[in-house]
Amino acid sequence: MLKDATCEDRIDRHLKSRADDFTAMFLELEGDTFYSDEAFDRFNEYGLSFDYVEAGTFDDQTVGYWRYQISYGGPSDEIRWHDTGNVEYWFLDWYDGASRDITGLDWVETLTDMLGLFFVVSRWIREY
Repeated sequence: MLKDATCEDRIDRHLKSRADDFTAMFLELEGDTFYSDEAFDRFNEYGLSFDYVEAGTFDDQTVGYWRYQISYGGPSDEIRWHDTGNVEYWFLDWYDGASRDITGLDWVETLTDMLGLFFVVSRWIREY
C-alpha cells in the first residue's frame, strides 16, 4: 500500500518521472532556435524556487548546496547541487526522505547549464 511505502520505496518512480519531464522540455527547447514563449514558460513554471541553503541550516548538514525545489508539502522533491560538486535528487515526505546521486546524467547537465545564470547571480548576491 502506498500509504505505508517509505520514500526509499517511492523515489525511483518519482525520479524517473522528473527525468522524463525535463528530457521532454529540453527536447522541445532544443528544436526551437528562438525558444518559443510556450516552451520557455513551461520550463520557467516547472519549479517552485531556486535558492542557496547554507551549511548548518539543518542538523548534520555540513555542506551548503543550491536547491531547485520542484514541489513542496507532502511529498516534496528537489535537486541539490552541493558545494562539493555532486548533484542529488531528494524525495521527502513527512519525517522521511531518500536521495539519489544524479551527477553527470545528461538531463542534469542540461539543467545545470540552463540554471547557470542563477548560480552566478546567487553567488554574487551572497558574496556582496
